[in-house]
Amino acid sequence: MTQTLFEYDHILILSEYRTPDIHSHLASHLIVSPEQSLHCIVDGISFDTDALFIASDIPHTVYSDTGDMLLFLFDTTSAYSDEIEQNYLQGKKYKCLDDEQVISVRRLWTENAMRLDSVDKDVLDYFGLKRTPDSVTDERITKVLQAIKEMDEIPENVVSLLCQKVYLSQSRLSHLFKEVTGISLSRYLAMEKMRKGYIHFQKHSNITEAAMHAGFDSPSHFAATCKRMFGISFSEFIKS
Repeated sequence: MTQTLFEYDHILILSEYRTPDIHSHLASHLIVSPEQSLHCIVDGISFDTDALFIASDIPHTVYSDTGDMLLFLFDTTSAYSDEIEQNYLQGKKYKCLDDEQVISVRRLWTENAMRLDSVDKDVLDYFGLKRTPDSVTDERITKVLQAIKEMDEIPENVVSLLCQKVYLSQSRLSHLFKEVTGISLSRYLAMEKMRKGYIHFQKHSNITEAAMHAGFDSPSHFAATCKRMFGISFSEFIKS
């Protein structure tokens, strides 16, 4: 059964991933298996582990024999992502959890099996990932991120609209956004469109409605974006 908790700066998914394709997306990861080892390919390296952190934008696939995984995706512009990099990854592409950490996270998962919000809070607390102000300090980029957050959809002219809000040219805004956040504005918007599509699917339970409300050209474009970003089809992603 798939369960999803959407917070603006991170997503928690209890999912039945089987064999997702190799993919990459703009999020730092924490992935934990409930019992058995995870089979991982990260940046071309194959290994098994019980749980791991993965840096943002690294090609990977992770799956277990049972299919069950606890998956955190932390927005790269959030303080969470910065803390994971500083305290755990430290410049590495991935880091496997030690036995004590695995046992502790599995216990927290088991104790709160029916409350995904409780799992979220307890696991973040365990790793010392506290809710803090966003790591982005440039006022113009903060305003851009807030504007994107408040949009119901990502329209075709979104970059022009954002430029008007902060009085910057498109080239200057794109350069500044990459400089401050470490990712391109276009890639961030693609991830946001996917996020909004999933939120609209929760509201409407219809992929066509979700795709059009989020700003995709078509349901097939929505589905293809999901496949590219998450390595599985949208039907697999939301299947319970």
